[in-house]
Amino acid sequence: MVAARRILVVDDEPVVTKSCRRILLVEGHQVETAESGQEGLRQALSQPFDLVMADLRMPDLDGMELVRAVRKDRPQTAIIIITGFGTITSAVTATKLGVSEYIEKPFTPDQIVEAVNKALLVPPAAPEVQADKVRAVLRVAAQDPSFGARVLAEGSRVLSGFALGDRAEAAIVSGDIAWIEKQCGELSPQERQWLQQRLEAEVW
Repeated sequence: MVAARRILVVDDEPVVTKSCRRILLVEGHQVETAESGQEGLRQALSQPFDLVMADLRMPDLDGMELVRAVRKDRPQTAIIIITGFGTITSAVTATKLGVSEYIEKPFTPDQIVEAVNKALLVPPAAPEVQADKVRAVLRVAAQDPSFGARVLAEGSRVLSGFALGDRAEAAIVSGDIAWIEKQCGELSPQERQWLQQRLEAEVW
């Protein structure tokens, strides 16, 4: 058992939040819950939590959006995804965004405890961003229609050889303009337009 920590559980199914809370209270943790994505995001950004557990699909806010927001403003907070709609693509994307564990429903108490212990024992490291490499890739994508189209169609498979780092690669793949500008400076109109196309493609 790890030392007691503050944990937030976000899921639109009350049975899930109540189950997780009960399991984690027995382990000695302080547990808060939210039954909507927006409320979970508000709590996650307004209070310090050691770990956030979030559902992947919620009616008002996609779980990946919550992950990106927490990663941006609270990079040292560990994150666990819990979902009843797991896919290889979503698992890979979650991993690239720095999610510690990915649990599929239905889960057992032992699975929750094991995932939480693992996530809290290994806090996520702050990602190193190669801003010059990110800008170079965006410049080429915006100016070379062939390369830009390949990234739009194939996503991370095209970017894997550029040594961008997982977080920067995920930002390009998901069209995360806000994060890229925070790390790399203001984008050109062409770069911003290309990223917007990437975001709207929704193939990642």
